Amino acid sequence: ASVLRGVASPERKMASDEDKLLRQLEFYMSDASLPYDTFLAGELRRSEADATVSVSAATLAGFPRVVALLPDLSAEERAEALVAAAARSDTLRACDGGHIGRRFPLPADDPAADHSVFLEGLPPSADEAAVLEVLAACVPDAAPASTRRLRDLKDDRQARAFSGKWHVELADAAAAQAVVDAAAAKSLRKPGGQALRATLLRAHYEAEAAKVAEYRRKTAEKQAKRKAEAEAAEAEALRHAHKEHGKVLRFSGWAADRQALLDACGAHGEVAWADDGAEGHVRFKSREGAAAALAALQAEGAAAPPLDSNGAGPAAADAEMGETDAVAEAGEAGGAAEAGAKRARDGDSSAEEPAAKRPAGGGEAGGGGGGGAA
Repeated sequence: ASVLRGVASPERKMASDEDKLLRQLEFYMSDASLPYDTFLAGELRRSEADATVSVSAATLAGFPRVVALLPDLSAEERAEALVAAAARSDTLRACDGGHIGRRFPLPADDPAADHSVFLEGLPPSADEAAVLEVLAACVPDAAPASTRRLRDLKDDRQARAFSGKWHVELADAAAAQAVVDAAAAKSLRKPGGQALRATLLRAHYEAEAAKVAEYRRKTAEKQAKRKAEAEAAEAEALRHAHKEHGKVLRFSGWAADRQALLDACGAHGEVAWADDGAEGHVRFKSREGAAAALAALQAEGAAAPPLDSNGAGPAAADAEMGETDAVAEAGEAGGAAEAGAKRARDGDSSAEEPAAKRPAGGGEAGGGGGGGAA
């Protein structure tokens, strides 16, 4: 009975995805992946009889790619589908207890690894007879004890196509070394004359493990560098926020123009920026200047002059110390005491109504405090 019963059109679903599922399963358990998978390494069950390993199908059923391939199935049904797929494999097998196991030991556990070679360079279509022919022609005394044809499992477009790579077990270590020496001398060639590559099996996978370790080391270094840079940028932003804190006054009810505001504030400290309008922010270049201007405006607020001779209304203003967005985002408390302040400006009769408030520069104005940048 189908393990996919209860799902809409399950047979058609498996007919389209079964090869992809088998390829993914074989990749998880392959020599190219399993030895370097730190998670699965802790999930393996080892056979004392033949040094092979297996893993629970239920564990693999939770892997994101398996879920993506079988999105309509429950976790239990996915596990059953994986076991069924393993039964079709030439490198895997279904084991008791709902486990999926390898038919061959991992290279590090393989007692034949010391007298086996990793052979590559043959066309993907080459079969065992072609391998035997090549070895017989180049190394007559190196008769293979067994061969295993490897698939390209990294490319999911190839549907488990063969890769042209082989594991070849020889009679002993001397025969294996003879094949490796023939390849190094360029005398190990496939039909047509192109040289093949051969490495002792254990040495090949030790080199692969070193590559993986080096890749992970470089990746960890890059991640550590990015983290350090992010922390440094955060610290600099916080330092800048502390530096900018207290340099901004927030005003409202300003009846005169921007120049009057600059004159009023500039008398007490150097102004970096001022908004134009009845309300907004004034940024000083120093905290001391901002504090002095605020104190002066507070003091002047008790005795504002009446209408001037040009008929301009009273330049009433409420001013308070503001804070930058950077400080606000850092969770800092900002601002200072509020005070009413009034100031009249002697100006010409052509003074117009204040223009609409302009956006603060630098992206720092906002919320309940902050100001434009110079």
